[in-house]
Amino acid sequence: MRMNHRGKWIGVTAALMLASVANAYEAVIVSNGGTISGRISFNGALPANPVLEVTRDTEICGTRIRADYYLGSGGGLQNVVVAIENIARGKEYEKRGAVSLDNKNCMFSPHVTTAVKNQKLWVNNSDPVLHNTHFYHGANMKTKYNIPMPLQNRIIKKPIRKAGIITAQCDAHDWMLGYVYVTSHPYATVTTPDGSFSLTDVPPGTYKVKIWHEKLGEVSQEVTVRAGATAMLNYSFSK
Repeated sequence: MRMNHRGKWIGVTAALMLASVANAYEAVIVSNGGTISGRISFNGALPANPVLEVTRDTEICGTRIRADYYLGSGGGLQNVVVAIENIARGKEYEKRGAVSLDNKNCMFSPHVTTAVKNQKLWVNNSDPVLHNTHFYHGANMKTKYNIPMPLQNRIIKKPIRKAGIITAQCDAHDWMLGYVYVTSHPYATVTTPDGSFSLTDVPPGTYKVKIWHEKLGEVSQEVTVRAGATAMLNYSFSK
């Protein structure tokens, strides 16, 4: 039997749709979940953050700003994303909830945050200067949103439709840099100043957990979660 180009296209489209459905996250009641907890650290002294030269609005931003790439205390590493990679079913999350990113003191606050696909991104400008928040999606840095923000304390709300890493930059202040790490499920978090983290209500099973830092790269670790138990995951970066 011969198939024309239209038939091939329909077949490919159907296959992609089935794959999309198969990979969709399913929210269920997790009554026997476990926890993945641990600490992300850096082997040795943290690298020094460079001093960023301020090129405009110095009356508000100052003349120099210390970068926030490497932060932490007691050997712990802050602003590391810890996210389960291969989870298809798990706890519900609030799709209508919002994730906030603020232009504050001529930097992005928080520097790194997580979000779940279909949530809203709220962007604020706490500074009395023009910020132009430019969001890029993925490794190819495709423009997602370009938001001029001339007014102080005015929140702009945008939907998050795709998973992946969103990079935030300011077109008016080129030293400003931030990240929104978007997943299709709620099992992702950012480490605290001492490097600790916790993912709760994880269904029993074996998972690959991604550990991502903007400058140090990413690694994957395998973790087995048992019902009602805590699985420990500790990892140390080195440069």
